[in-house]
Amino acid sequence: MIMAKVLRLHEYKEYKDLSGIYLDDIPVAEPEEDEIRIKVDAFSLNYGDYELFANNYMFSMELPARFGDECSGVVDAVGEGVTNFKIGDKVSTIPWMNEGYGVDGEFAIIPAKFAAHYPDNLSPEEASCIWVAYLTAYYALFEVAKIKANDFVLITAGSSSAGMAAMELCKMVGAKTIATSRTNKNRDFLYEIGYDHVIAQSDNNMSDSILDFSDGKGVRIIYDPIGGKIVQEYANGLAQNAIIFLYGGMDPNPTILPEIEMTQKAACFRPFSVYNHVYKKDSRERGIKFIYNALQRGYIKSYVEKVYSLNNFLEAFEDQLKSTIRRGKMVISTQI
Repeated sequence: MIMAKVLRLHEYKEYKDLSGIYLDDIPVAEPEEDEIRIKVDAFSLNYGDYELFANNYMFSMELPARFGDECSGVVDAVGEGVTNFKIGDKVSTIPWMNEGYGVDGEFAIIPAKFAAHYPDNLSPEEASCIWVAYLTAYYALFEVAKIKANDFVLITAGSSSAGMAAMELCKMVGAKTIATSRTNKNRDFLYEIGYDHVIAQSDNNMSDSILDFSDGKGVRIIYDPIGGKIVQEYANGLAQNAIIFLYGGMDPNPTILPEIEMTQKAACFRPFSVYNHVYKKDSRERGIKFIYNALQRGYIKSYVEKVYSLNNFLEAFEDQLKSTIRRGKMVISTQI
């Protein structure tokens, strides 16, 4: 019997308590119908993992359970009915509500429809970081907001992997991007990677700064993983018919909508998830094609902050929680 090391959650804990995670040896299973098995090269961490560990996510799991939905590797077995992948293909996984699966470990079995080839110009570590960040941004910006060249876009938590992905997609169409950062420490980096304007939240002038930069037009698209108090801080900087995409909850405080400002601008507040799009075949395939082509042509790139070994998984998860100045994703490699 062939065994492999995988991460599994054995017990739900309080938020940020990682003591329920173990590195287990389990038998390598065979894929069933419409599934593929991947020999995992690398997997990346996402903030949603921590909600999952506290049983506060969009689904619960029967424990002990594998977790994680973003990895890269090589297909080493295919189940009956799989026609779009073959043994030896390099693939990475796209986000889905992966209850009963999980990819964080030395092998992964997933539904074939939630895998995608990745371009040869990416390393396995880079390939493990692409689909969650870029697909989420693609659906919000292109399929819902219909982004245009004359748009001003506010991207809160601008140095996050999700924020950087959204910025790059905005630049592809010529839209102007405004990043927020907790302090001024990231200002030079944010300008360097391509943001047009940077606002430090500690300066307490967010709406004024937005209006000054946009010549009074305001931001039509807000891409926000923070919520809570920051929504009030940018409320006076909204453009007419603005759309606020809230795709996370980094601020634990309640998000109180600025009703007057939103009414004045006919603004829409839209809680948002990539899961609303990837389960539709046509939508999923459009997103994959768009992002693959943009990566292949070098219009966008994958950012990796640090790579850890599988044995050091706790350090990786802890660093993700503690990091205040991060410039890419935390990745765990099975090859080191």
